[in-house]
Amino acid sequence: MQKKIPEKVIAILTADFHLSLKAPPWRSAEEDWFKAMAKPLGEVVDLQIEYDCPVLCPGDIFDRWNSPPELINFALEYLPDNMYCIPGQHDLPNHNYEEIKRSAYWTLVQAGKIINIIPNKKIASTIGSIFGFPFGKKLTVAPNGKALKIALIHEYIWDRGHSYPNAPIENKISITLSKYGYDVIVYGDNHNGFLYVNMAGIAIFNCGCLMRRKSDEINYKPQVGLLLESGKVEPHFLDLSKDKYLDSIDDSIAIEELDIEEFLEELKKLGDTSLEFTTAIKQFFEKHKTHPAVQKILLKAGEE
Repeated sequence: MQKKIPEKVIAILTADFHLSLKAPPWRSAEEDWFKAMAKPLGEVVDLQIEYDCPVLCPGDIFDRWNSPPELINFALEYLPDNMYCIPGQHDLPNHNYEEIKRSAYWTLVQAGKIINIIPNKKIASTIGSIFGFPFGKKLTVAPNGKALKIALIHEYIWDRGHSYPNAPIENKISITLSKYGYDVIVYGDNHNGFLYVNMAGIAIFNCGCLMRRKSDEINYKPQVGLLLESGKVEPHFLDLSKDKYLDSIDDSIAIEELDIEEFLEELKKLGDTSLEFTTAIKQFFEKHKTHPAVQKILLKAGEE
């Protein structure tokens, strides 16, 4: 049961939908993947109707930037209205913001389904001033003003218990975020959601994924944030009772779960020797939780 909200809710905070045409391998037990995706989106819409407020989304609406028309049509039908967004790297061709107009994300913008927040340009809304920092754009200091200042950022940030092994220390959540002058900071990218309130009382909410897609998320409870008028954030956990997934995962499916985009980014660091290849993939395993079957196959390839 969700706890009683102490004050007026002015926005719903959510990110990392990763809408995809096909179910990821672990969720292939779903009879209808579109119906499965529609359920958590429907919960967000219901909350929006209940509180009569906008939705703020810091990125990765789609799992692939070049999503097909069928999936775009689904997004047009099931995404909330009155939704302020920035793109994540999965929304951008080659992870490049300058190519945004080639993307399925931009189709949603052109259709009027979502409101794109341009970097370094605030959007004045009924809830305050909203600033966007999409993937690849660094956080800048907020301008002066009395309105509530909200920053949406797509960048991996972590706290203890909410990260992959050996995550970069420079990405650890820090009280230094206070110096930027925002009243609320909302992150996308890290799928392990959490709420952090620093010593200055500033709410920093990492949304986490809206729906579980991989086997290592089996114990994770997706959540959205309810942004209150005071700038505080109350987590609201979603209903997982109808999720269907594979009870076990064989080696072939484990291989399909490998995030090829992330893996190829690591391969760019390679030199010519087998030793360098093996070192690079071991470093990848340290940064990204990877099924043992995947590790075994890739390490064997490196030896050969």
